[in-house]
Amino acid sequence: MGHLKIVVDHEKIDYSGPCNVNDLLKMIENFIFYMGYDKKQEKDFEINTHNGKFIEWQYSPWKKITDYVRYIIKIRILGYDIVKTDMMLEGKKTKVENCRLIIVIDGFIEYDYEDKWGGLPMLQFLRTIYDYFVFKVYTERFEHRLVNDINHLTDNIEKFLNLYRHYTIISRPA
Repeated sequence: MGHLKIVVDHEKIDYSGPCNVNDLLKMIENFIFYMGYDKKQEKDFEINTHNGKFIEWQYSPWKKITDYVRYIIKIRILGYDIVKTDMMLEGKKTKVENCRLIIVIDGFIEYDYEDKWGGLPMLQFLRTIYDYFVFKVYTERFEHRLVNDINHLTDNIEKFLNLYRHYTIISRPA
């Protein structure tokens, strides 16, 4: 295993209100595919509770930038008290889930992911010198690109969730 550097640490989105969770997950998967990441799903489960459904979904897409560097984004979605309710939008009645969502996004850069420089202590020393002094301009550029990708993802998630702010609740299940 190479050197793993945390670039974005716990970018958090907290949302309560109406939302279609399946459409949110599809939107995130489509965005990740559009940005050129390969998918890796780590967790996907739901539990029925007395207040509604609880879901936990964890996704760690990665993107190979060079033979030496790759991006890893860790997306964790927690959904609490997911209950289907009737909503009104522009005079039309629809069924939408009402829930509380917590979305946490982390961004990592992994250097030497094939572990070519990790065998001997001398090679590890040379890798460190290479990363921090010789390759520094490129590593900073890689970090800025990863931060840009994560900011773009969070903006899309916030725009998607903002669409549901215009819904008004008609009835809640008993």
